[in-house]
Amino acid sequence: MAETTTNGEGLAQGLMTRKHTILIVDDARHNRTALREILNDNYIVLEAENGQNALAVLEEKYQAVTVIILDLIMPDMSGLELLEIFHKDVRYQNIPVIAMLRGINDEIECKCLEYGAWDFMRKPYDPTIVRFRVKNVIERSQMRVDDELKYRAEYDVLTGILNKSKFFYNTRNMLNIFGTEDFVFIRIDIEKFQLINSFFGMNEGDNLLKYMADYLQNVEKEYRYITYGRIEADIFAVCFSYDNEKEITDFVKKFTNQMEKYPLDFDITPFFGVYLVKNRDLSINEMYDKANLASKNCKGNYIQNYFFYTKEMSEEIIKEQHIINNMKNALKNEEFVLYLQPKYELQRNSIAGAEVLVRWITADGRMISPGEFIPVFERNGFILKLDQYVWEKTCQLLAGWRDEGRKIFPVSVNISRVSLYNPKIVDVICGLTEKYNIPPEWLQLELTESAYTGNPKAIKEMMEQLQKKGFSILMDDFGSGYSSLNVLKDIAVDVLKIDMKFLDGSGDDGRSENILASVVRMAKWLNMPVVAEGAERKEQVSFLHSIGCEYVQGYYFARPMPVKEYEKLLYEQPYFEDDATRGTSNDTNAIWTANMQMEMIFSNMMQAAAIYEYSDGNIEVVRVNDAYFDMFGYHDTDRVHKEIEGSIDHVDRERFMDTFAQVVENQSTAECEVKRFLESGREIWIKLRLKYINRVGERHIIFGCIDDITVQREMDNELAKYRLALMEEEVNEKIMLVVDDMEINRASLESIFETDYRILQAGDGEEALRILEEQNYKVDMILLDLMMPGMNGQTFMQERKNDPRILNIPVVIITADDTTEQQVLTMELGASDYIVKPFIPEIVTRRVQNVWDSTRRKKEVLQEHQK
Repeated sequence: MAETTTNGEGLAQGLMTRKHTILIVDDARHNRTALREILNDNYIVLEAENGQNALAVLEEKYQAVTVIILDLIMPDMSGLELLEIFHKDVRYQNIPVIAMLRGINDEIECKCLEYGAWDFMRKPYDPTIVRFRVKNVIERSQMRVDDELKYRAEYDVLTGILNKSKFFYNTRNMLNIFGTEDFVFIRIDIEKFQLINSFFGMNEGDNLLKYMADYLQNVEKEYRYITYGRIEADIFAVCFSYDNEKEITDFVKKFTNQMEKYPLDFDITPFFGVYLVKNRDLSINEMYDKANLASKNCKGNYIQNYFFYTKEMSEEIIKEQHIINNMKNALKNEEFVLYLQPKYELQRNSIAGAEVLVRWITADGRMISPGEFIPVFERNGFILKLDQYVWEKTCQLLAGWRDEGRKIFPVSVNISRVSLYNPKIVDVICGLTEKYNIPPEWLQLELTESAYTGNPKAIKEMMEQLQKKGFSILMDDFGSGYSSLNVLKDIAVDVLKIDMKFLDGSGDDGRSENILASVVRMAKWLNMPVVAEGAERKEQVSFLHSIGCEYVQGYYFARPMPVKEYEKLLYEQPYFEDDATRGTSNDTNAIWTANMQMEMIFSNMMQAAAIYEYSDGNIEVVRVNDAYFDMFGYHDTDRVHKEIEGSIDHVDRERFMDTFAQVVENQSTAECEVKRFLESGREIWIKLRLKYINRVGERHIIFGCIDDITVQREMDNELAKYRLALMEEEVNEKIMLVVDDMEINRASLESIFETDYRILQAGDGEEALRILEEQNYKVDMILLDLMMPGMNGQTFMQERKNDPRILNIPVVIITADDTTEQQVLTMELGASDYIVKPFIPEIVTRRVQNVWDSTRRKKEVLQEHQK
């Protein structure tokens, strides 16, 4: 019959059988061999014979290393030098280091502690001491990790309130427990929150989210029963009990008023979706969905910023479910049909290719609009299959034209944002072109601008791989998002597509036309063709022709059409006859200079920007915008041209220059963070992002965007101080009993620990036992001298073994004898550690803290598994 264990015993066995990895760094082979023999049974042991070898091992395996045992005296690179490297590298800072010493050296030990050493061991090694030291630091390190993981599992790291899963869990419990109360579930988000991030920076957006969370924490006491949490991004949710609906509307009004007080030059409008909890059997996720449906009614509503959920709103869910129920059969039966919308080259008014679109034509001939099914497919992931279906059908179409001997014009297919997260997307697309023997130039790929913002690093890597294979990338809907210029700076696309809806509602001042013309010229700077889509009127086409737009797509020329109609148009009537546009002039030089429209869009950018010329290591600021002047506090153009020399901190100047050199050398992008001095004498930190534009003679044109990151730097520093304070703070009073017949020793130890403990003193073992009884044995730590008149330390420890009230109080032995024999005796007596006279405060503090952390961790583990 199998032997059973309690939860606590099972955990203990798990800890014993888990294999941690120890890295031993020592130039002496016999030392490494001795340590390996001591530790090999319970740990995975790695070895390094010098500092360089240790760094190489860590570079590859640092995530697996649990403890480093480091010899301080080694040739080439000493242990102290290696410890200093560990201390500065964030990857290694949380790996405990035990320093190995050959004797007592207070100065070296203090230096080790300064560089982050966790403990010490002395040579020659005693197996018991070695295992004891390693076990202590592992338990202390594990405690830190467990605390962090537990916090992250339940709380939102940015705001400090409950995360989605914990909020849902607590809300479910609250509804179950208080079954007679009426509850309301409210979803909250901020209208156009992304604009705040774009205009004012991510840091300001984060500050607003923390402001919202703080408000919820402050009003919590006003409600009998309440839960709240951050769901994602700018979305929060709250559930509370109420007596009448006025309490709900009051909450909405107060929250809205509080947002109006936020110190930002922006109209911050919160939206509220309200669900009155009538059916408690619904899951919390279903309640959230109903509140979400209600909040959608707020979009575009400038009168009311909250709506209550009604049954009619569920009709949308029913319609969506109908689409979901039929989508698989529709794909199997090929009800999704390719339509093509021609793209025309404006100079010749001739077809230059087409965009592939998809229509759902059901078995009974009914057409379902893409606006109905595409959003549903994106939410449930079916868009992945539809994308690949469309791509393959397009490749089949191109292969068919080739086999018929027709002239091939490139066609573009859309890649949904969901497909962008497919790690095998490059293999899928390349696999299709290889399967049908299609040159990559025939198949162009369209991605919407908003898709770039989700995971820019991964998308950039994916695009670069596809471009290397020969595919052209089109950025669809350029200008509709909030970070268009940043996207162009960071990601190299081949073609821009601009929606003519950009001009809708423009006034007589021509501002929209000027911006559109400037974007076309900027694209020419970057050697990117522009496709204008959505052209429906003759005057729009004439305008596009006049500003040098190369390609156009829209109902004025042709609507999306079935494949057969497109083939007939392409091969029988490829030219679009329109005398009004064919005769329009297109003087390229005039385009670049007329009305200084490029100057207009550049000057009105919300982000500080500059255009630089770089030649032979010299940088000249050619042009800056108004936001640049506002950031640095002057409007003197001459001052701008001379600023590089004196405004950049001398410590950062070399890095600043190297960033420009790197951009020119790679003809790509680069960024750096430097400190700048303002004329007022104030120092600020800026982040400079650069993109290579072009070369004119020996001069290189570089575009730069500048962000003020001073607040972020200051907040990072304050957060670091705050975290340090939290680590050092002990909320509950701790009691330490110092047992020593020498009053000077007791006074010395009291001076070391009086800020962290309430100190009790005893002159011998008998007095210590009496004090423990008076304190009802509620003492957290005992420092015990072995050599005392009356009842000495050894006798006290014998008494301790026989008294369960004292047995669990950790004891640290005070001794003047640092020999191996004395250390072994200490362990045999049942002590947790020992400290040596005369006392070195840093070492004494570290030893006692290790014992305290280890004891506390054991208690927490036991409590957790007794629940």
